[in-house]
Amino acid sequence: MAFSFETTYKELDSKLYSRVTPKRIPNPDILVRNDELRADLGLDAAGLNATILAGQELLEEPIAQAYAGHQYGRFTILGDGRAMILGEHIYEGDRYDIQLKGAGRTPYSRSGDGNATVSSMLREYLYSYAMQKLNSKTSRSLAVIETDEAVTRRRTEPGAVLVRVMNSHIRYGTFQYVANKASDELQRFTDYVIDRHYPALHEKNRTYVEFFDAVMQSSIEMVVDWLRVGFIHGVMNTDNMSIDGETFDYGPCAFMNYYDEETVFSSIDKHGRYAFGNQRPILQWNLERFAEALQPLCTQSALTYDELEGKLDEFEERFDAQYYTMMRKKLGINSDGEEELIEECLEWLRKSNADYTNTFLELETPGTVDDPAFATAAFEQLRNKLAAVGLNEELMQEANPRYIPRNYLVEEALEEYLEAGDLSKFKELLAVLENPYASKSTDSQFQQPPPREFDAKYTTYCNT
Repeated sequence: MAFSFETTYKELDSKLYSRVTPKRIPNPDILVRNDELRADLGLDAAGLNATILAGQELLEEPIAQAYAGHQYGRFTILGDGRAMILGEHIYEGDRYDIQLKGAGRTPYSRSGDGNATVSSMLREYLYSYAMQKLNSKTSRSLAVIETDEAVTRRRTEPGAVLVRVMNSHIRYGTFQYVANKASDELQRFTDYVIDRHYPALHEKNRTYVEFFDAVMQSSIEMVVDWLRVGFIHGVMNTDNMSIDGETFDYGPCAFMNYYDEETVFSSIDKHGRYAFGNQRPILQWNLERFAEALQPLCTQSALTYDELEGKLDEFEERFDAQYYTMMRKKLGINSDGEEELIEECLEWLRKSNADYTNTFLELETPGTVDDPAFATAAFEQLRNKLAAVGLNEELMQEANPRYIPRNYLVEEALEEYLEAGDLSKFKELLAVLENPYASKSTDSQFQQPPPREFDAKYTTYCNT
């Protein structure tokens, strides 16, 4: 079948979105299409030609959503400046937003052109694919469509449109927008979100408190999963925080190679606000802003702000519990406790600056990785301590990927397409990442971190 749209978001107050039309694309060309995702959505290949995917044949009128957000700590009114939702696709009782990125200007574009470069859309396709295969809850990319136009950012490239799929694109910043611009609609909007994402909460006595609690829990699980695989989102503004814990907006993101909690690759994160080790405190800060956005409910319903603050007070303990559970699995520890030993392992990583991904592979199976950092007495001593309580292979193999999207390999793949129109390296990366927990014959190439000089200079960009 083709898309089966039933867009309930249009039933909300019209202040929350704008009706839009995708730009005209004379000769759209499908560069990559995710046929696994296509099947998951119950879609036929024949019904997903380039014109349908690029929004040139509309099944209903698309919308661009309004939202707000704290961007690097500053509150701003925002909206989908280069994105629009084609519709909410229904399959086997589940609902999915089908969104186009790079589909042209919207009322929220401000000075932007609404376009996207082919390299940035291929990057998002690859990173969202990798995160899904790494067993992290994430947006997914259905296709990248190249256009005839030239788009200039840091360089001039072909334009492209990404077809992104999410449970929904509702974010912390959507609540901030409603609270700021349509506070009389906040209770109705919150009920809509609960119906869509957390319907079981209607059976609870304190529905809105439980809603905040559920959002906080799903967000904790999301960020702990980032820390598990060494992912740095790079732009954790409140408008990029999903209400149901889906990682999305793969702009200046990257994966950490050499362990350093201050690792930052984003060109716009000048002060390290969203560094690898800051993702936990920033999540807490963002949740505080989300709680503030819910504050009008305290006068519209039985909710009290003290109840929201009570939930926020639980953040540290709950994050710690989730984090240490995750780290015990990475270290193969099949019991509670051992926090001191986990901290000792982290301290070794801080001092050694060893490759994060490969450290756990070497702990599991000595001799897996050729790295001088693992041929030291300190590492051997750490491994002996861990062996006494952990290093359970089954646990470690489930928690520790053999492969991540190494930044330099991603750049090589994108450059090959821009320079030669060749997607061979890109598709090779996708093939390796299809099962990142299983070793392949290409181990050494794809497990190898970049030269340290590369990481020291490597910079990622939003390309908006």
